[in-house]
Amino acid sequence: MRISFDWLKDLIGSKIEVNKARDFLTMAGLEIASSADIEGDHVMEIEVTPNRPDCLSVLGIARELSAASGVSIKLSDSVRKNYMKKGSARGGARIEILDKNACTRYVGCIMKNVKVGPSPKWLSQRLGAMGVRSVNNIVDITNYVLFELGQPLHAFDLDKLEKNRIIVRRAKKGESIVTIDGVNRPLDANILVIADASRPIAIAGIMGGKDTEITEGTKNILIESACFDPVVVRKACRQLGLASESSYRFERGVDQAMIFASNVRAQELVKETAGGRLAGKISDAGSGIEKEKEITLSLDEVARILGIDISAEKIKDILKKLNLKPVKKKNKITVTVPSYRTDLDSGIDLIEEIARLYGYDKIPSRLPSFTPHKTYSLEKKTVSLENEIRKVLCGMGLNEIMTYSLTSRNAIEHLGISLENLVSLKNPMSSQQEIMRPSLLSEMLEILNWNLNRKNSLLQFFELNKVYVMNKLTGQADETIHLSIGICGNKPGNWKEKPRELDLFDLKGIIGILLDYIGVADYKIEKTEHPSLKENMAVAVNVNAKPLGVFGEVKEEVARKFDIKRKVYLAEFSLDSLLGCANLKKTFSPLPKYPSIKRDIAILLDDTINASGIYDVIKEEARGLVRNVDVFDLYKGQQIQEGKKSLAYTIEYRSDERTLNDKEVNEIHKKVQDALTKRLGAQIR
Repeated sequence: MRISFDWLKDLIGSKIEVNKARDFLTMAGLEIASSADIEGDHVMEIEVTPNRPDCLSVLGIARELSAASGVSIKLSDSVRKNYMKKGSARGGARIEILDKNACTRYVGCIMKNVKVGPSPKWLSQRLGAMGVRSVNNIVDITNYVLFELGQPLHAFDLDKLEKNRIIVRRAKKGESIVTIDGVNRPLDANILVIADASRPIAIAGIMGGKDTEITEGTKNILIESACFDPVVVRKACRQLGLASESSYRFERGVDQAMIFASNVRAQELVKETAGGRLAGKISDAGSGIEKEKEITLSLDEVARILGIDISAEKIKDILKKLNLKPVKKKNKITVTVPSYRTDLDSGIDLIEEIARLYGYDKIPSRLPSFTPHKTYSLEKKTVSLENEIRKVLCGMGLNEIMTYSLTSRNAIEHLGISLENLVSLKNPMSSQQEIMRPSLLSEMLEILNWNLNRKNSLLQFFELNKVYVMNKLTGQADETIHLSIGICGNKPGNWKEKPRELDLFDLKGIIGILLDYIGVADYKIEKTEHPSLKENMAVAVNVNAKPLGVFGEVKEEVARKFDIKRKVYLAEFSLDSLLGCANLKKTFSPLPKYPSIKRDIAILLDDTINASGIYDVIKEEARGLVRNVDVFDLYKGQQIQEGKKSLAYTIEYRSDERTLNDKEVNEIHKKVQDALTKRLGAQIR
């Protein structure tokens, strides 16, 4: 927002030089983006945060400068005497508010026999410094009061209002209005309008209509000052693609206590620049002024948060400078918050105010006291596990991706996942971002598709991110962290191997290395079912019958819905489940002292028996002497019975205490063969 220093000096006097004023405002927390001398005035561009609408005026900046420097503010009598005042319910203007939630207060006055013409030089110069062109004395006065006090005003040509009535209501279907910029704008019930007896004459809080604007022929006027709901104004601005200085302030909230005073101030300036007289009392419709809120602040809390002891008297002095009316009772201070400070809601807000006026530069830098709570240890373990997962997956050549938490209902339906317990947005920006994702798989498929379309041949990605499911008991969304892995494409060849397409065993290998690295022991890989994965190609990873995650080949129909025409392999794990059985403590394993002996075994058995069952039998019978079991052949075909499969393994035997001889190994190997025959019905080939 632009601020004229000459204008500012009218409110604070000429005791402060411009450089000093800039320093005070900067130290008070206001960012001065730029400043320049323009036609004998010094103009500052100040960045105002959305939570400080009180600073969107010369008065608001003067208050900040007064609090930081100690200089007093000189308000005009019309503002000082009428602040927090109310008008008459039966004034000169006939005002009716039909939507009291969207318009909490509407003040209007009628002035007759005004003379519309060019503004005096001082008025046009002030507005020019603010970047606003002069229109005429009446319109310029409404803009002047807006910049001076932060309260938007609007002036209507009274003689153009049908039956001299003002009705604040929602627009009706089929209505439209030509705004003062000459554009015809269709309206609907989402938009609040100011209307006369028959038609809309202004879009509430945004812009007036062409039919009732002030012209050179205007003799009688109605001056509006009101308070409109910020959400209603914001939605109307977005719908119409229209914004103004007024809407900018209404969207952030205006001071209800200033509404009447700003109207009186406008009357004063109209009489000074355009003559005229007030016709009847000032009309005031609506709920009036809300009671000022009170906040109680603990002095001990101030010391704890800021880390320094500031005397109670110093704190009271700072709060007084902010017009907060402090009252000390024992070790607490109760303050009354003025209506224009809508950003102050709790004690922590007051502590922030104390800190910025006391001076952040006076607060020593030191670490705050910290007592770890129960969740700290868990959070630390979670972060450690995430870092280890990233380390090992990146080490295997996978790339980490980060995707949005919002997804579409269509994407969830494409996966075949249940639509129950979804976390939906009440007011989504688009249908593509209406659901908080319950799984990472849809985003992984979209990323794979994007890269395939750009001819990237080898795709190996992973993501660690949150998923969301509605908890029926609490009615709140449960957030958990998941790990997803996606691979697709061709593995490049070399002098020794030809290029080949990635398959399920590549994904299984990645998962196996990952689980071994993070210390997940005794996990089992078993067949399962998953709505996104092919039958007989979906695999669950379990520990003690508790699921850690699933992986497998994506169904062709699911892949097609994401415009993927190649084989895709996905995995998804719960980080909480991994955390429960991971062991990140690294232990040293010495090189073996004694040699190992290898034996091959070929077996024929039912196709329904999974690999983990075979591995368990081998380990149990060998009684700790098996160091590794590798499969080197799998055959299903015409030469063996239907429903059977032929497997060939290499088993490595080794003892950590002595050298095994051939006789011992042969005996152990025979026990393994017998166990496979008896327990699994295998035939030794």
